[in-house]
Amino acid sequence: MHSGYKQLAAMRELLYQLEQDMGLDDMSQNEKDILYAFHMLAESKAECDVHSESIRSHNTVRAMKHATYHRTLKRLLDQGFIEHAPQRKTGLYRLATAH
Repeated sequence: MHSGYKQLAAMRELLYQLEQDMGLDDMSQNEKDILYAFHMLAESKAECDVHSESIRSHNTVRAMKHATYHRTLKRLLDQGFIEHAPQRKTGLYRLATAH
């Protein structure tokens, strides 16, 4: 009947299980959306710097309010998921190697 919804529900269940397996189930949806955007935009976990505006304009992030985006970005920095790019204090980030 609504096979599209059934497929979507199965994909959501799979995503939920993967998030649990990776220890991401305690993160807010905003944190996960920004983190996923980083992974989509970063070519190499150890080397690729990503501009804040690239993250901000990503499909999973673009509807997020400005203040929410910056608070969430700060939480990801504090939790060690992302870090500032070397020699830059703002605007350019990379995925942290610890996670």
